[in-house]
Formats: sequence, C-alpha cells, structure tokens
Amino acid sequence: MRPEYAQVVVDIAVADLNQSFYYAIPEKYRELLRLGQVVTVPFGRQRRKGFIVGFAKQPALDLNKIRPIIKLERSEALFDQNMLRLLRWMASYYKSFLINTIKTALPAGLIEGKVSTKKINYVKLNRSTGEMGLLIKDLKKRAPQQSKVLDFLLKAERDYTVVELAKILSLNRSTVYTMIKKGYLSYQEDREHRRPFLQVDQSLSSAFQPTRAQAEVIAAINTGIKNKQAEVFLLHGITGSGKTEVYLQVIAGVIKRGGGAIVLVPEISLTPMMIKRFYSRFGNQIAVLHSHLSPGERYDEWCRLKNGTAKIAIGARSAVFAPIKELCLIIIDEEHENSYKQGENPYYHAREVALMRGKLEGLTVLLGSATPTLESYYRAKKGIFKYLNLPARVSQSSLPPVKIIDMREELKRGNTTIFSSELFAAIAQALKQKEQILIFLNRRGYASFVLCRECGRVIKCNNCDISLTYYAGANLLRCHYCNFSGKPPADCPACGSSSIREFGIGTERVAEELAKAFPGAFIDRMDVDTTGRKDSHRLILERLEKGRTDILVGTQMIAKGHDYPNISLVGVITADTILNLPDFRAAERTFQLLTQVAGRTGRGSKQGQVIIQSYDPEHYSIQAARNHDFNGFYRQEIAVREQLSYPPFSQLVNIIIKGRQEKPVIKGAMALGVFLKQYHQYLTTILGPSPAPLVRLRNKYRWQIILKFNDWGPRNFVLTEIKRVFLPEQSREVTYTIDVDPLKML
Repeated sequence: MRPEYAQVVVDIAVADLNQSFYYAIPEKYRELLRLGQVVTVPFGRQRRKGFIVGFAKQPALDLNKIRPIIKLERSEALFDQNMLRLLRWMASYYKSFLINTIKTALPAGLIEGKVSTKKINYVKLNRSTGEMGLLIKDLKKRAPQQSKVLDFLLKAERDYTVVELAKILSLNRSTVYTMIKKGYLSYQEDREHRRPFLQVDQSLSSAFQPTRAQAEVIAAINTGIKNKQAEVFLLHGITGSGKTEVYLQVIAGVIKRGGGAIVLVPEISLTPMMIKRFYSRFGNQIAVLHSHLSPGERYDEWCRLKNGTAKIAIGARSAVFAPIKELCLIIIDEEHENSYKQGENPYYHAREVALMRGKLEGLTVLLGSATPTLESYYRAKKGIFKYLNLPARVSQSSLPPVKIIDMREELKRGNTTIFSSELFAAIAQALKQKEQILIFLNRRGYASFVLCRECGRVIKCNNCDISLTYYAGANLLRCHYCNFSGKPPADCPACGSSSIREFGIGTERVAEELAKAFPGAFIDRMDVDTTGRKDSHRLILERLEKGRTDILVGTQMIAKGHDYPNISLVGVITADTILNLPDFRAAERTFQLLTQVAGRTGRGSKQGQVIIQSYDPEHYSIQAARNHDFNGFYRQEIAVREQLSYPPFSQLVNIIIKGRQEKPVIKGAMALGVFLKQYHQYLTTILGPSPAPLVRLRNKYRWQIILKFNDWGPRNFVLTEIKRVFLPEQSREVTYTIDVDPLKML
C-alpha cells in the first residue's frame, strides 16, 4: 500500500532551518510520488518548492496540523536513495544544510524552473514516398523552389528545421511555410539536445599499446573494479608517464561490461584536451559537465547521463554527483589540485565526496597525480589507499633538466628586468629554432600594486583589505576578490603627491615585455582575465597546438595536463609567489606547481629545458622541484607537518566570523572562543580568535578561529554543538562560516 505522507526538504533561505517536514499526499498523487521529486508545498503563508526525501505511513505528529502537497512540479526523480545518502553525509560532514547539498548536486536553476527541456519543430514530409515523387515532378516547372525542398527532404538522413532548410537550400522561409499550409509538409515536435562543441582527433581514436608499467597498473585497477569492494588507488605517475591512457583503457573495460565512469579534472582549462581524447575514443558515450556550458547545455548533458544515453561524465568538481547508471569507477585527475575544494557553501572537497560515494556504492576510486597531496600519499604509505606507480615517461625520454637562477645575483650584476640573462637567451634561441615556449607566473594583471613613492600609501580596494592589481590594457585597478574596479588616481589620495607608480609584475606585464623584446613572435596569454568567455580555453590551446602561438604566458592554468611536443622551454618568472603566503601548505603548493609546469616540456623528440627564477633558491621545495624529487620533498615536509600537528596529523576546521561592522564581529569571535573552551578535551589546539589575514573582504570584517582535532568523531561533536547551542543565540549582524578541511587560510 502506498504511503500517505511525504517527507519534504523545503527550499527556503533561512539560515537556522535545517529540517524536513511532513505533508499529506493528495489522492491524485498517491501513485505518482517518488523519492527525489520536486513538489510545491505550503510553508507558513507562502508556497515553496522542495524535494521529497522520504515517506511515512503515519508520522508521529498531530495529523490535523499536517497540510497537503499542493503540486507535483516534475514527474522525474532527480536523485535516488544512494545519492540522498551521499548528500546527507555531506550535510553532516561539512556542517551544511541538506537543501544546499541537494541543490549543489543538481544542474543550476533546475528547482527554480529556470532550465528545462527545449522543444523544437522539425519539418516532415506529409505524404508517402510514392506520392512525393509524383508531386516533385509536378512542381518542378510551376514551383521549382518547393520541388527542391521536397527532393532534399526525401533524400535527407536527418530532420531539419525551417531555418536550416532555408539556409541550406538558399531560399526564403516563406516557401517552407507555404508548403506546410498546403499540406505537403508538417511540423513534428521533438526535443533539442543542446550539446557543447566537441572535436574528434582520429590519431587518438585507437588505444595505444601500453608499456609494461601501464599494463600492470591497468590490470590492478581492473581487478579492483571487478571485486566491487570500494577500493581506492593512488596512481603516482611522473609527467608524461601516460596516466590518461591508463584512464582510457580502464574505462573502455568498464563500458564493455555495461558500466559507467566519472572523470574529474580540476580546471576548465584542462577540459578541452581531455574531452578531445575521450570523445575521439568513446564518441557520444561521453557527456560534459562544467560551469562554462550554458545552463541548457549543462542540463541536457546531465539528462543524457541520467537516462543512460551517455555513460561517461567528464567535468569539474560538481561532476562527482553525475547520475550515471551502473557507475563503477570515479577518476580524479590531478588529485592534488585546490580547485576540487568549493569556495562557497557547502565547502565540500570533490575528492572526499568521491571517496564516500565509492564507499556507499561499492565503487573503485582512482586518484592520479605526478605530485599527490601529502595527505593522499600518507594514506597510501599507511595502506589505506593502494599505491600504483608510473616512474618513467611513455616516450622513455628523461625529465627535462631544471636550472635555478638566483635573481639576487642578477640584481647585483645590474639586471633589473623581468628576465634573467639566461632565460632571455633561451627564449631567443627557442624562437630561432621555431620551438614553442611556456612562461609561467602565478599572478595575473600588469602590476601587483600601485604605490605612492612619497608617503608609501598603497592603493587598496574599497571593499577589501587588499591592494588593487593594475591592468595597463584597460588602464584599470581591479580587486581579484570582489571584482571592484576603478581608474588609477593621478595623485596620491593620502598626500596629494603625483609620485604614483606601479610595482610588481603580472602576466599582462610579462606578455607586454616579451612583445617588446621579440616583436616577431606571436604571444598568447592564458589566465582568468583572458578565459572568461565561452570556448576561450579551447581556442587558446588550439592556437598553441597548431603552432600559431610562439610563447604562451599564463598562470597555473598552463601548469598541468597539457601535452604539446614542440614546447622546448619552460620559464618560471618567480618561484616565490606562493611560497611567501601565510599558509602551511605554501611549500607543498610551490613544489607541485613547479614540478607540474616543468613537466610541460621534453615530451616530444626534443630534450627541453626549464629555467626557474627565484629570490629564495635554497628553499627545499624549490630544490626538490629542481631535482624532480617528490620523495625528498615529502620527507622534509611531512616532518614539518608532524612537528606542527598539521594534516595529515590533525583534522582542521577554519571558522570565519564576519559582518559589516567591526565591533560585533570581534564580540562574536570572542564569544565563540569562550564557548569552545568548555570543549577543550575534544580539541588538540585552538588558534585564535584573531583577525583573518584578509581582515576585510567584500566590505565585511573578518576574524577567524582555527581548530585542530585528532579524529573525525570529536570534530563532528564539537561542530554540531556549535550549530545546535551557540549559533542560535548569536546576533544576526554576524555570520559564522564553518570550513571543514580548509585548503586556504586567508
């Protein structure tokens, strides 16, 4: 017998509301309602949409107070019981609201009704083939355009719209409309599948013969998939070792057995190349999910996965929720990347969600990287993950030699330019030999800040406690946090001096200096500022692949995943950009970026070379990157982490207290600090309350408290108590953001 009551999570923007409510199921919906559907329900005096998350025969409530569901909004179920279990775990683990985790897992705009299927009218022949043949002959003299349309459609292998027919046959649309009125043609409504641009490369369509090391790795992963025991593999392969081919061949086996797979990539910049390789191998069995698709494209790709038309999802972090039938495998490429962590509520990490999804559904999870995170490598050494290694490049070429240039010595020799004499000469030589060059600097814009040389005033953002970055092309100062922008002042706003000057360098400045020094070279730039438009990543990489670009200047977007054999030189303008940030992961991030960007060269027949400029060349992360020595770096860094009790030796939580007025923020931070003291037995360390490194951001003052725990259980208890006991009593002027397993401490 069907249940009489549905449990609904209501979509309402109330910070302290995190519960579901029971509603009576009207008779007309009794046989129609399922888990995961969207319904409209009464909520107070309002009507609100919500998701069905359960059913009951008779809940333990006053039945007279239970109101009925108003409307079933969509007949399709948007998630199943397995996905709901995962989303409930996310809400608990990351201390988020269930409604937020549900909406995160679905295409944007779905519950609000902003996106739906798109219908299109195709033109169809309205008579039999024999009748059409006679009609074409009759119309040839008196209405040749109409005859042309009928003849085309009779031979066509697919359906066409009125607009398409008019364009292809070079005729007026009115001709087609006239034929519809006469009954020669008719409309047939069908669903239009909005798909992103996809490319096929025939050279990539066949599987390559794996090396011995690749074959061993593939065999181990296939065994794990067949066992269906939720195994996790860490594939540690140096740059150029063929990790992507391993992914392809393992997925081919999954598809052959009727299963599906998810492939996560950290950035959209990596997606075009990955999609090309996968689409060349698997065709329409892949679906693409990332934020640069239109809402319609993203929704249609999601639907193709849900209905089983596509079996492989490729995309950024939110693709971890892809509704794939018979899912067997989740691959996280470049698993060390920070972009797998969401920077807004819910603050989830796609890797950890993938691991839990694997555990709940009995899936294999494969983590791949040339520079794994310390946490993942530590788990592998402890036997929690199964360790797989690809120690050599597929081409059998050696890793490129890396030279470190001490920029302090360059200054002593009178070189005040961006480029060391050695890097400048290497660029000139590579251009002379018609080879391509990557120049890396992890800072965009023209100059890092604008300063008054009279009084030392730095021009800062109106909304954030951060200096504005100067863009010479647009003659603008811009904040990289809140996107505030304005014209640079002619005079200092503090002292009135005209001694205003730009300091520091960004990718825009580097590209400009290169253009001046090498006027015949085609220089392209790849950073957040040049890749905002749809397909911009793909077009930049296409120019590089086709040899049109001589020098590509970029931020971390160019540091990983790209494989172009004509790149013979990689130059790093300064290796110290991240190293000096107030973050315990600064050394690890520096090592990862330098190792990854160094791996972009020497992949073809050319040896390749890497030149890294630094003002701190003796630092162990830079020296380890120079020697391609992951194990050496790991030994030094893990000792520092253990001594300071940072992950993987503790579990962190960063609580940000913020508000528009500074005094309430300080008061709220202090109150939380006092509250936490009663739970000292569950905590190893409380750091703070103290001002956040960026004390004002987006016009809000910020303080923080960093908590260290030994285990998940005590952490979950304390965070639950904060939400249950402390937060309901706090002023609405202040908000508390709980970031579990934070990657950024700014």
